[in-house]
Amino acid sequence: TYHYLYGLKDGTGEEITIELEKGVTMLVSLEAIGVPDDRGMRWCMFSYNGQMRPVQVRDLSAEVRVVARERADAGNPGHVAAPFAGAVTAIVEEGQQVAAGQAVATIEAMKMEASITTPVAGTVQRVVVKGTEPLQGGDLVLVVA
Repeated sequence: TYHYLYGLKDGTGEEITIELEKGVTMLVSLEAIGVPDDRGMRWCMFSYNGQMRPVQVRDLSAEVRVVARERADAGNPGHVAAPFAGAVTAIVEEGQQVAAGQAVATIEAMKMEASITTPVAGTVQRVVVKGTEPLQGGDLVLVVA
């Protein structure tokens, strides 16, 4: 159909009817399109049967300004990774000696703080996090050798 190939236009008030099954239809219209974020994602507001629903979509034409973070190598025990998404702060410095199980960074997410520990003893070779930075789970925090 036309809408499948070309989509709904923002601000036209155009409404389409989608038949989900016999006797069950849904009225859909595009109400607003937000600006893309740094990751190329944008929020669109749709009206489904008169109720507003936000939908996040990737805009392939948007410029992506987020640099991908270095990921920890799961096979390398000296790579210390963020266990989940949150704000990470390293509490050790390059060249510092650390013991296995020692806290080397803190992570804060949803108003809760936890320690990130190193699984191996050694010398901190490299600290990836400068100050406090937002990381995703699996992102490299520091390297111990």
